[in-house]
Amino acid sequence: MKIKKELKNATFEYDEEKKVFTLYDHDGFNGTIELNKVYAFAFMRFVVRMAQRNWLRKSKKNNLDKLNKSMLQSEVDRETINKDQLEFFNE
Repeated sequence: MKIKKELKNATFEYDEEKKVFTLYDHDGFNGTIELNKVYAFAFMRFVVRMAQRNWLRKSKKNNLDKLNKSMLQSEVDRETINKDQLEFFNE
């Protein structure tokens, strides 16, 4: 039995009788890659590790949130400053 998945730029196929995982390219190269079951398993472990690594990576949004909080804190600090010290800037 063959299991086949077609995408826009590539086709993946697994042949259970031969125990071969095959990748077909559609970008004009028309190349194929055949992996036996050992290499196919190693490739899938690699893909899962990369997916988990990217999924579990901390996003940079947390750093931006911290910056926004510090900016808000500086606005509060401005309100507590003596108004006489700001006369130079108001003129």
